Amino acid sequence: MLRSLLLFASALLLFVASCDGPAAEEAAPPEAELSEVEEQPSAEDVSPETAAPAQAGVNATATALPTFTPLPSPTQTDTPLPTPSPTATPVATSTPTPTAGLTVTAVPPEPTVSPTATATATATDSPPLPTPTPTPSPTATSTSTPVPATVFVRSHSTYPSGSGLALVGEVVNGGAYEVFGVRVQAEFFSSSGELIADSEAMAVFGKLDVERPAPFLMLVDVDPSAVQSYGLSVFYDDFSIIEFRDVEVSAVTVVERDGRTAIVGRLHNRHETALTSVVVAATFFDDAGEVVDVAELSMFGETITPGAELPFEIPLQDVGRAFTNLRVQAQGQLSLF
Repeated sequence: MLRSLLLFASALLLFVASCDGPAAEEAAPPEAELSEVEEQPSAEDVSPETAAPAQAGVNATATALPTFTPLPSPTQTDTPLPTPSPTATPVATSTPTPTAGLTVTAVPPEPTVSPTATATATATDSPPLPTPTPTPSPTATSTSTPVPATVFVRSHSTYPSGSGLALVGEVVNGGAYEVFGVRVQAEFFSSSGELIADSEAMAVFGKLDVERPAPFLMLVDVDPSAVQSYGLSVFYDDFSIIEFRDVEVSAVTVVERDGRTAIVGRLHNRHETALTSVVVAATFFDDAGEVVDVAELSMFGETITPGAELPFEIPLQDVGRAFTNLRVQAQGQLSLF
């Protein structure tokens, strides 16, 4: 029995020797290499990922991956732009240039009157000027021409204004007493006599003294070419709760200002009370002394104290027709404060 075991052990050794003999010797590393292997860390100290190729008998080369450090985001600092300082633009101031060839009258002339207060005239796109009424000679007295004993329209004319019609004229107080709130009513007729429009306008001044004129301007919403004739009527009041005073006008001049025509002058309050709501009116006449246009300036925000003066300027860019003479008047209301 013992002999059999010995024989089996010998055979087993021979079998193992035949399997590992030459190959094992060839595979055995030199001593230097074994020492280097011995100096390597044990498998327990190496991480599983690193130890796995060594245990498998593969020469593994560990390559370190580069580590990227992100650059810090650039910081942008907003630098405010400088605020431009406004540059003042010089404005050219033109010097008023007087216009020659005009007669300026601050004191109203003696009116040339018509026999009635109701008139009929022809209105066209280019209305003819009214037939001049003979003017009294310089030696004639004011009573040489009969004056109607009422308020009447002394002169009037029309011209196209935009899409409508402008009617201008002058009323005169031919009565024996002062009147107030003078108003002119107009009726416009077609060529067939049909009434196609009617309108009303107040005289520029609230009070009309005896033998004193006052202009009026009426803008009518009607086709000028459709108007064949028109009739005028005058109405007024005998009293007023408002007290009016005439304002003295001086230094009247027609000037060219910035390419536009204007009337400039000065107002003088010669009364002992302050005046407010002053109205300045310019009446324009042709060579025959007939009214061709009217312009007015309302100075409701101004007050003229007793003895004081105040400048005024009336722009004339809207004057409809050419003129050769003009008259400037002014009136204000008695200030209660």
